[in-house]
Amino acid sequence: MTETMANMELNKFMANDLPDEADGGNKKPLLIGGILALALAIGCVFVSNSFISGKQTALLEELQTRQEIAVEGRANLLAAWLDETAQRAKPITASPLFQLFATEIGISGGGNLPQALQNQLPYMQNAITSFVQENQLVGAYLIGPDGRAYLASAGAPGLSDEQREKAVSQYDRSEITVSPLRDASDDLLIDYMIPIFAPQATAGEEKGKVTGVLVMVLSASDAINTALKPSKLDAEGQVLHLYQKQGDNYALVSPSKTPKIAKSNTSDMGQDFGLRPLNSNGTFYFTSGNQVTGTDWMVLQGLPQSTALSELETYKFSIYGLSGSFFLVVISIVSGIWFSLKSQNAKDMADQYKTLAQQINAQRRLLGSINGSIEDLIGLTDAQGFYVYANPALARFTDFPEASIAGKSDRDLFGDVAARKLDEMNQKVMVSGQPTNDIFEMDTANGVRIVRVEKSKLSDDSDSFMGIVTVIGDITEYITFQRQKEEQGRKTISILVRMMEENDPYLAGHSQRMGELSNNVAKILDIPREERQNIATSANLSQIGKISIPPEIRTKEGRLTDEEMNIMKGHVDRAGELLGEMDIDEDVITAVTQMYERQDGSGYPKQLSGDEINVSARILGMADILVARVSPRSYRQAITVEEAMEVFRTNPEKYDPKVVTAFDEFLKTTDGKTLVDSLEGGIG
Repeated sequence: MTETMANMELNKFMANDLPDEADGGNKKPLLIGGILALALAIGCVFVSNSFISGKQTALLEELQTRQEIAVEGRANLLAAWLDETAQRAKPITASPLFQLFATEIGISGGGNLPQALQNQLPYMQNAITSFVQENQLVGAYLIGPDGRAYLASAGAPGLSDEQREKAVSQYDRSEITVSPLRDASDDLLIDYMIPIFAPQATAGEEKGKVTGVLVMVLSASDAINTALKPSKLDAEGQVLHLYQKQGDNYALVSPSKTPKIAKSNTSDMGQDFGLRPLNSNGTFYFTSGNQVTGTDWMVLQGLPQSTALSELETYKFSIYGLSGSFFLVVISIVSGIWFSLKSQNAKDMADQYKTLAQQINAQRRLLGSINGSIEDLIGLTDAQGFYVYANPALARFTDFPEASIAGKSDRDLFGDVAARKLDEMNQKVMVSGQPTNDIFEMDTANGVRIVRVEKSKLSDDSDSFMGIVTVIGDITEYITFQRQKEEQGRKTISILVRMMEENDPYLAGHSQRMGELSNNVAKILDIPREERQNIATSANLSQIGKISIPPEIRTKEGRLTDEEMNIMKGHVDRAGELLGEMDIDEDVITAVTQMYERQDGSGYPKQLSGDEINVSARILGMADILVARVSPRSYRQAITVEEAMEVFRTNPEKYDPKVVTAFDEFLKTTDGKTLVDSLEGGIG
């Protein structure tokens, strides 16, 4: 044992007192001053950055407020224009003559119009043409339920199939519909689909039945240009754009440019204030948006980041200048005071070190007292594996006098078998430098004890290896209690399973085969041992809820009716309630109550899908189906394991393909083939 390691003996180490006064406490004034100056500089920078950050926040909050007010006003202006334009159609849609004409067209059922309606066409044609001219529209049409234009204003362009389809769909709506903007080469056009109601409403209806649809086509370019017209209050570089939703992306609407609707791959045009790129040159803008009511339009205003934060640059210069001046003043004042009080400070520092040394000694004595009374075994060995310290608990456990343990090895204290395990742990710590732990049995004078051993590396200030600290806890009583508890649990589960199988002949051996199959599949999926134990328990308890099902339904020879099937499905919830009252592990309850769920949400009782279903439940669900299907019933024949697996393979939307693959891998093994032979023994 080296002299260095011998000095590590804890009781002696704790008995050493620190010097009464710290040596050389005031030999590095420049270093201390430098540290204080650095701390002050960091503080000044921190405070300066806090002020700058606050200023930036205030600037952006002000910008956000202005932008939100501006885009809301522009959006309201466009919404008002849309509403006002829709109201222009009232002379047509509210006219009893037009309502009656549309109603009669609907009654005629399309095709050739009766002579009376044909006689009215010229008058209606003139009326709708006058309406278009008075309101400066592109065109207007009266569309019947068959998509045919029974009236059209003079000079109106032809309707597209899409316009006709939208007009026909308007018959199912009572509100006015506005179509998306569309690019017409030299203009932006918009369609209004306006329902025309029957002259009189039937009983129970607020309005009459929709008997016709007026399609009103007009130019939107001037209105949009007016709404987006720059204001004298706008900041330099500010942009105001209108975007229209197209699928998952937004398209830029530009009435004065070509193309007027520019497609893009932009999907982030949210209303929230934020920093976004609005062009392809990499310039970022602070933007706010507002949805135009009743449309897929978004009015968005943006200000370049550099413009928005230009005022911040001047503010930064001022703040950093003040901070630098403050730093120089404080350093000058502190330096003068420090030099004038150097002697007094040195004495005060010495007193502080002395007080600190006394506190450390008191803490060491307290640590020694705790170490001496603790029940865990604590030891320290050097690089050669010889003990340089052992606490009283270790001495009592090994039945050696405490003073005689120094210089002994693990073999001397614990015997050959335990020494080999402890030496393996020592080697792991010395090679990796990381703590390690293990649980194993150890022969002692008081019989076999179960211990938890933890080992860690002890290093000096330069991280050089000094020794290994060993902490051993005697957990014999705890492990014994746990084993007894587990055994009681297994017996309880075994009794429950036997009771279920005695009450239902179809369940005989079902749970045991489910457990065997599920455990082997879980091994292939590298599921930890603890989770596999839960799966085995879940398999045994998977049918417990069926105890609550009436015997005439549970043991019925024929196929269950829909009502009986709904009652049978209730066993899942009942199983959850019973297991909860039994204080069963929550993972087991989850597996049992989810094993009838399916990947596509078609299962029960909660229609979970995908990753919402625990992997243990997925395994149990497939095992339950496979075991059940290869067992014959009075109302159906049994199928082979391969036929059951083919159902799994061909329905990946219901059954997890990874679990299906694991089932296939197991069934190809020797144990799997034996299980297949056992399952298929009753077929045929």
